[in-house]
Amino acid sequence: MNRFVPLAAILCLTGGVVACSDRDDDVVQAPAPGAAPVALPDQQADAAASNAALAFNMTRDQLEDAGLYSRANVDLGDVETLVLDASGALTHLVVELEGPGDMKVRVPVADVAPIDRNGDRDLVTDLTPGQLQALPAWTPPVR
Repeated sequence: MNRFVPLAAILCLTGGVVACSDRDDDVVQAPAPGAAPVALPDQQADAAASNAALAFNMTRDQLEDAGLYSRANVDLGDVETLVLDASGALTHLVVELEGPGDMKVRVPVADVAPIDRNGDRDLVTDLTPGQLQALPAWTPPVR
């Protein structure tokens, strides 16, 4: 009986880690302009996200963990989700903006560029905080 307790504890801990996976909804696809996004299956999301990250000369983990900064080095927010179009091309990054309310907006990839900050790979934009707040709000996929 004592042997089953450690095994049960390990299974519970492993299940907790899987349930808290940070990959849920990290990559979504908008099937058409204006259409509601849908979460991609894991294998498709992995391939698409890795290809999207390469466009920024970053790994998938670096892109999904990237901060968004102004040219004046002001922290504007953090990347939460990658949005792909129907062909699988990265079109937007969902960024949780700094400040009250945890506002999440869709930032066009054309408005960001990679930057090295103290050994970390992040993103930089010329958009102001006001311009970022005026971008379309993010509506996550329905489960």
